[in-house]
Amino acid sequence: MIWISPNLSEGRFFKKDEALLSIGIRQSQSRLKAPFNGVVQLKNVDLGQYVNPGTQLATLLGSDHAEVVIDMPMSRLDWLPKQSPNELPLNSSEQSAGAAWSKHQYQIPALVSLSGISLASAWPAMVKRHLLELTPRGMMVQLIAEVKDPFRLIIPEEENKKEYSGNAAIQIKELGTLKAEIPEKTVYSNIPLFLGAFVDVKIPGRKLVNVIKIPAQALRDQDSIWIAAEKLDQDSAPGELELQVRRVQIAHLDQDNVYLSGGIKPGERIITSPIKGAANGLKIRIAGEKTDSGKQFESENNRKLKRPEGERKRPEGASHDSRQKSAERAAEEHKETQ
Repeated sequence: MIWISPNLSEGRFFKKDEALLSIGIRQSQSRLKAPFNGVVQLKNVDLGQYVNPGTQLATLLGSDHAEVVIDMPMSRLDWLPKQSPNELPLNSSEQSAGAAWSKHQYQIPALVSLSGISLASAWPAMVKRHLLELTPRGMMVQLIAEVKDPFRLIIPEEENKKEYSGNAAIQIKELGTLKAEIPEKTVYSNIPLFLGAFVDVKIPGRKLVNVIKIPAQALRDQDSIWIAAEKLDQDSAPGELELQVRRVQIAHLDQDNVYLSGGIKPGERIITSPIKGAANGLKIRIAGEKTDSGKQFESENNRKLKRPEGERKRPEGASHDSRQKSAERAAEEHKETQ
């Protein structure tokens, strides 16, 4: 005789120690209880069915937390915040192990959201560890992040709904990020974290110090930039500029910006626009800006147009008086002739 609980249905949730089914006449002795809170993924038994020892009756999934596998390039592994055993929780097995603590363990807050859905349906997560095997495709490192209550079974109180998913975002902001795009508060959503879904994960990295940010389009040949520098040749006019190709040290780069740790000084002018035939020493001019040579030429021309020092400026009305006197003399000469 088989007794099956109504909760033993695919997609139904159950709580720990809840009776799911029983087999045999004495149900109290053959009752199967749920070992954890979870959901029924697959049911392989039905009423009236004979079962043998070892038969798989159902597939159960825990609902307290889920693990998200994050593929990350191996070059970015060093950008994760460094942690010592003292920074791990007191009840963690890594800290209690002392010398056996593994550097492959983390406690890094993160934010997980379904791809294509706004951050309003985000889950606070914690990056716990990374696997020691790279992915066959892309040779990526696999980080494991733990998400609590992935199926939204714990309904927060009304006054706490607005801050339900915001704790991880606040912690991320405190650790420091290059791009502060994670909101401090997110709105509660009842959308579950579907199994097998693609997700977006935001993980804070180490803080960058003593770096200079430049636009991504200013980077040339992956490790160089163009500098508009003043020519230092003796034959060059003051203020004349030339293009210099400079190799730089890249600390970090993203889609929009490049962060340089060496190869450039504050105040130097970087060329961001494309130039045909760009080469070291190419004479250039910044559009809309006058060079010192142009200013000098202009000042010399203005100096040539100035009046001699000995020539005085005529007072107002001088030309009118001279014409009047010339007319009077002409009239007197005309009378004398008559």
